[in-house]
Amino acid sequence: MNKDQYLCYSCLFSDKRPEAGVNEGLIYCQKKRLVVRPKSHCEVYVKATAQNRESYNASIYGTIAAGEFE
Repeated sequence: MNKDQYLCYSCLFSDKRPEAGVNEGLIYCQKKRLVVRPKSHCEVYVKATAQNRESYNASIYGTIAAGEFE
């Protein structure tokens, strides 16, 4: 497989959304805001590593300092 081709399943923006009644094999792309079939190449692909997921969630929801829980 060519390194320039990426799979949607490991993309940072993929969301399976079982509550939406999406058929098996389809995913919701948070970046495109569309239900898509996983592709072997996608122009908005970003690998979903733990660090990338954490920074993506922080950009959406913000962060809370440890002293702010009270």
